[in-house]
Amino acid sequence: MKKIIILLLTCFLLTGCTVTRIDNLEIGDLVSAILSQNITLENTNASGYDYYTPKGVSILNTTDNNVEFIDKIGNKYYLYVDVVSYYHKVESEYPVCDNCFYSSALSYNDKTGYLEINEINDKYFIEMMFHYAKVETYIEKDSLKEVLSSISTILGSIDYKDAILNTLIGENMLNYNELTFDIFKPKRTTGNFSDYIEVYDKYEDVDNELPDEDSIDIGEES
Repeated sequence: MKKIIILLLTCFLLTGCTVTRIDNLEIGDLVSAILSQNITLENTNASGYDYYTPKGVSILNTTDNNVEFIDKIGNKYYLYVDVVSYYHKVESEYPVCDNCFYSSALSYNDKTGYLEINEINDKYFIEMMFHYAKVETYIEKDSLKEVLSSISTILGSIDYKDAILNTLIGENMLNYNELTFDIFKPKRTTGNFSDYIEVYDKYEDVDNELPDEDSIDIGEES
């Protein structure tokens, strides 16, 4: 069964096709099937690391180690890559949240993180951290599984370039040490979710919409 799940997810990640079975997977199974793979795909370069931007997802803005994505239905994802914590190999444990809609520590291929989902105003606020990078997004409920697939792919594909980071951070340690953004703690511990809704609930108009992708449905064999 796990092989079937991975095969279907591979189709989704590589081609952007719509696989109906994804919606039938449990959240943990979906994320595990992606992050447990050794994703070597790369199509986006940054300072000190590369990663894969899935089909159907586009980059809106990039500033230093912050990236704003938008998918084909208008969901925005906000990525922050903590190259300093990676450089120093910072370790942290995630305490599971009993009051969250979904909360789980992540550990695959010697990489760790967490996934936390909270329900706010009939939408989901997602915070996913993995391998020293974090994505946040505020989405409609019916796009949860597809968004999790995209987020997991982005985070699971990040490949740090040690030689470049040794030069960038080693020569600019004071500047990098001024960074204060903490990816290891979900925002729920420091503020009310209503503080973030105004930021995440602003979608662009038609100008920022992506063209529809061709899709296929994979059903049960007769």
